[in-house]
Amino acid sequence: MANLDEFEKENGLEEYEPDIIELDGEQFEIIDALTYEDVNYLALIPYEEEEEEDEDAETEFIVLMEVEENGEYFLSTIDDEALSDKIGEMFLAHFDELANELDED
Repeated sequence: MANLDEFEKENGLEEYEPDIIELDGEQFEIIDALTYEDVNYLALIPYEEEEEEDEDAETEFIVLMEVEENGEYFLSTIDDEALSDKIGEMFLAHFDELANELDED
């Protein structure tokens, strides 16, 4: 007899585990990542363990870029407003693609 974990895995019923990082004492969930011109970018939202489900509420996301300095990697804001807008639009387009895929299923 298969155990519950194996059954859930085989049937796509695994529990979602968010990817959480801490920045300046606050927790954020990584909701997406992309690479543009060899730079990695992350889309983050504030993480709350007890989510209130409000389908009409819009959640703003934060975009940070991965920066390397002296062999160490850290996240930084995007200083170039045009680049920040472009990356934000790329994430929004990707979110729309994902939503359309879910609607088709």
